[in-house]
Amino acid sequence: MARVSRGLVAACAVSSATGWLLGRWSRRQSTPELRWLRQELTATSNALIEAEQERADLRRAQRELITAISHELRTPLANIRAAAEALQDGVAQEPERYLDSLIGGAQRLNRVTGDLFELARLQVDSPQRTPARLADLLDSALAAALPVALERGVRLHGVGLDSATDPVLVDVAVTTRALANLVMHAVRHTVPGEPVTVTAVVSGEEIEVIVVDGCGGVADPDLAAEPPDSGLAITRGLIRAHGGDVRIDQVTDGCRFTTRLPAGRCDS
Repeated sequence: MARVSRGLVAACAVSSATGWLLGRWSRRQSTPELRWLRQELTATSNALIEAEQERADLRRAQRELITAISHELRTPLANIRAAAEALQDGVAQEPERYLDSLIGGAQRLNRVTGDLFELARLQVDSPQRTPARLADLLDSALAAALPVALERGVRLHGVGLDSATDPVLVDVAVTTRALANLVMHAVRHTVPGEPVTVTAVVSGEEIEVIVVDGCGGVADPDLAAEPPDSGLAITRGLIRAHGGDVRIDQVTDGCRFTTRLPAGRCDS
C-alpha cells in the first residue's frame, strides 16, 4: 500500500473533525447562514486535501525525474571514461572507434544538459510562446533523426504534416527539443528495415503528434505510466512543464507515443 504523507493525514483528520463538530452543531441550530458556513468549511477542507495530494504527486514526480536524470548521465559518462582510459593506456586497437565513442558520449551529455536547462527554465519562467508552424518543428526533428535512420536502415516517414501549417503559439525551444527526442528515440529502438511514422494534427487549441516505432513492443503493463527509458522520462517532463503530456501505448510490433500540447491559435 502506498505511503500517505503526514500532511495528507492531517488534512483528512482536520476535515473529518471539522465536519463532525460543525454537523452536530448545525443540526441543533439550523439556519441558512449556518448551512452556508458548513458548505464553505467543507469546501475548504476538500481543497486542503486536494492541495496536499497535488504536492505529494509533485514530490513523487520530482523523485522520478531525478532518478531518470542519474540513469541518463551514467551511461555516457561510463563510455567516455572507458574510451579515454583505453586511449591513455595505449590498449585501443582502433583509436578512431574510441574517439567516435568519446564524441558520441559528449554529444549525448550535451543533449541531456540541454534538456535539463529547458526544464530548469520552465520551473521559473512561463513557456515563451511565439508563433510557429508545427510542420516546421517536425521537419527539424525529422532532419535531426534522418542520419541515424539511414545508418540503421530505418524508414522515417512524416504523415499528414501538410495539415499542420497554420501558425500556433508554442514554446519553440521546448517543443522542438521534445519532439526531436521522441523521434530520435523511436529511430534508435526500431528494428532495421521497419518504419517510424510521425503524424501531426492541430485541432482547436491542441496539438497532437503521434510517433509510432517498430521496436517490437515492450512487455510492461505500466508502460503508459512509467516510460521505459530515462530519456523519455526527461522528455515527458519537458512536455508536462509546457502544459501537455505524453502517452505511451503498445501497438503491433512497436510502441505509439502520443504527445498533446496546448496551442493557442494565432492569425497567419
